[in-house]
Amino acid sequence: MTELEDKELQQAKEYLSYWQPQLRLDHIDFELVLMIPEENKNQLANCKVNLSRHRQKIALRHPSQRSEIDRSDFRRDLEVSVVHELLHIVNSVWMDKGGIPKAMENEVLAELENNANDTIAEALVRARRGITRE
Repeated sequence: MTELEDKELQQAKEYLSYWQPQLRLDHIDFELVLMIPEENKNQLANCKVNLSRHRQKIALRHPSQRSEIDRSDFRRDLEVSVVHELLHIVNSVWMDKGGIPKAMENEVLAELENNANDTIAEALVRARRGITRE
């Protein structure tokens, strides 16, 4: 692992250790990994939620694939990305009920959920850092 990769994962682990108890996810073991650049598909991060297991994997964009906009756009901040993925897990408790899984196959609804997670993650990180949105 390169120094850049090690630094990125270490920073993500620090964010995870802060946010996991804040979002009441203490009962879940998380594994943080970097996406292989070829598998990125323009995603900042990804998690496949499986609540039957108490272990979740969060894959983060490889630091070599982070663009200038990733560094300048607050919504693409590494901490915001980690919180966004944790929110998918928080939401999965209720999203796995009734007809919701079928409804979420609709790309519009899935995009709305992602946008909501972006907004909440950004607001939480801004509040933690004492930064207001202008």
